[in-house]
Amino acid sequence: MTRLLAYVRRNPIPYLALLLVLAVGAGGGYAVAASQTKTITVCADKKTGVLHLKDHGQCKSSQTRVSWNQQGLQGVQGAPGPQGVQGLQGAQGPASVSVWAKVADDGTRLAGRGLSVQRMSAGTYRVTITDPTCTAADNAPMVTVSDTNPPAGHSAGTFPVAWYADNGANQQFDVFTGVVAGGSFTATDHTFDIHDTCS
Repeated sequence: MTRLLAYVRRNPIPYLALLLVLAVGAGGGYAVAASQTKTITVCADKKTGVLHLKDHGQCKSSQTRVSWNQQGLQGVQGAPGPQGVQGLQGAQGPASVSVWAKVADDGTRLAGRGLSVQRMSAGTYRVTITDPTCTAADNAPMVTVSDTNPPAGHSAGTFPVAWYADNGANQQFDVFTGVVAGGSFTATDHTFDIHDTCS
């Protein structure tokens, strides 16, 4: 018992905490008063700092009366946190217009819109964009051919080809078609598809 008291005197903090819990939960003496006044009151030894809970009466002359509120004062409300920066919305881009055609080997437009086609010579076609939205726009047409391999009417090892070239006129270009066999190109009429998007 003497060892325990000596240990308590050297290390009073754990026992102070235990006594404090008992004072709040046990409900006698000052603890009863605390439940009515919303304060906690105990007697603390002036030399050791050990807290004492009494059923009644006042603190001894060797003790000091200690009181504190069960609940602290309301703190000041903190400042609101920073708001995120809203991103800028990009400007609406201009609407794009698609013009296209499926063209027969004689230059007839089989289907499509916004352009006209004229056969100039074997394997050469003049394409003019007629859609008014595209009159001052930039164009980058795409020309494709679709055929069997070898192409219809040609021997094995022959491949159909098509491409376009700018002829310097406004909204006009030429399409060239033909076949490649053994590394040599021969201009021939051929069906092709053309697609262009102007904006």
